[in-house]
Amino acid sequence: MAGQIFLYNGRIYTGDSKKPWVSALLIEDQYISAIGESHEFSPSISRDSITVDLEGRIVLPGLCDCHIHVSDWAKKITQLNLGDSSSRDEAVQMIRNEYKGQEWLLGWGWNANAWDEYLMPRASDLNFLSSHTKAIFINKDYHTAWVNYPVFDLMDTRILMKNIQNGRVPLDTSGKPLGIVKEDALNELISPIIRKMESPVFHEPEKIFNELFKQGITTVHAVEEYDNFIKYQNLYQDPSKRGPRFRSYIYWDDYKSVESMMMSSGGGGSWFEFLGMKIFLDGSLGSRSAAMRFDYTDATAQSFLKYSQEELDGILSKANRNHWDMMVHVIGDAALEQIFNSLDKYDGKCRLEHVQYIPEDLLNRTLWRNLAICINPSHLPGDIHLAEKIWGKDNCSHAYNYRDLWSTGANVIIGSDAPVETVNPWKAVHAAVFRYPEKEEKSWYPEQSLTIDECIDALTIHPSLAAGKEHLVGKLLPGMLADMIVISEDPFETEDFLSIETLMTIIDGRIVYSVL
Repeated sequence: MAGQIFLYNGRIYTGDSKKPWVSALLIEDQYISAIGESHEFSPSISRDSITVDLEGRIVLPGLCDCHIHVSDWAKKITQLNLGDSSSRDEAVQMIRNEYKGQEWLLGWGWNANAWDEYLMPRASDLNFLSSHTKAIFINKDYHTAWVNYPVFDLMDTRILMKNIQNGRVPLDTSGKPLGIVKEDALNELISPIIRKMESPVFHEPEKIFNELFKQGITTVHAVEEYDNFIKYQNLYQDPSKRGPRFRSYIYWDDYKSVESMMMSSGGGGSWFEFLGMKIFLDGSLGSRSAAMRFDYTDATAQSFLKYSQEELDGILSKANRNHWDMMVHVIGDAALEQIFNSLDKYDGKCRLEHVQYIPEDLLNRTLWRNLAICINPSHLPGDIHLAEKIWGKDNCSHAYNYRDLWSTGANVIIGSDAPVETVNPWKAVHAAVFRYPEKEEKSWYPEQSLTIDECIDALTIHPSLAAGKEHLVGKLLPGMLADMIVISEDPFETEDFLSIETLMTIIDGRIVYSVL
């Protein structure tokens, strides 16, 4: 029989409460045809089958990264990483070392909050570059860009002046742009420049997607620009170029293109699907611009709420008319309250992203059971000290309160938010379970931890429920698509999640990665 793969002599976690563990599993073509104990399968196995002796290893359903910017993450692989810089001067030196006279110099990952002294970088710091060189360096949370003066020459003057007036492009003491472009201005001024630079994923899909397979990622919920969405759609027409199952949200800035194509959410196939539209309601903790209902304790921070209540209602009304489900970026409690106040006017499915601050009055709202909530625990270790500094320690009992969130009955799912963080899902699991600050091993509000079982659900069956694909993927049961991974250690027994490695990844009944 063609297309058989037989996995045996292992510990296979099915995700099914009635029969959570088996030792063997048979794949025929792209589907799981049977599960059970190894000795039960001998008559069913074809001579031509691929047989894999698991030698007691663990098999899990394939993992879903529920929030990833695939195109930007692929670019990050080839750009200058400033994430290890400990000061503004060190970041500048790293740029000097990289500069070879090129026309474009692109990088990412700088984090002024982690520097020895909180100092915003400046365009003048880059004056050693040629006047012909354009330099753009996106910060860690992708809400702020540091650029040199020649980049301003490429911007629409009218839009630039508007953002200078509203403070999104600050000026230095001489009245020149400081070199910082943040929040809305990033989308309006920087995105039109860099979106012309095609992501390497479209030139080397096998190389880029293999990096996801190495992490056990078999499905992604991607956030993309419309033009890139169309490129992925074309790419996935060729089965040999496919990566993980690709379900995508498109940025609201491109809603006119989506509207003109009369696209509606859902109804896609098992490989590729348009899920809905993505909007931002506020800024971020790292850029000190999350919308909070209390005053920041640091003068460098300021709440940023992108829309008025009326404007948000208008967006959701348009989404209703077009049958679009919505992904909503929410960091602070002011943004969370705003979306809650609008949801009774919205008929589609809504999922909230990040949701890093939930005070008790909002936890008690009745809307949670209708929502998918995507958390990004990998942010937590690096955010703890900053949250205490700019939100105030007394307020932080409501920050990253995952246990409270889980208790609401919402469908909690986990995403990496790559390229902001690494795509390694076990880093997210480690952070959600232990809640350690970076370089420390003392849990921060340990009562808000998740269990390993909950984390596995948030990476497997919960994402399938969020996308309406629970009948296809998320568990290892007969009749479901054969998406699964073999890993090096048992996550239900070990506490060393960061040492877990993917040994084999199977998608659609095909081995796409293996070191066995």
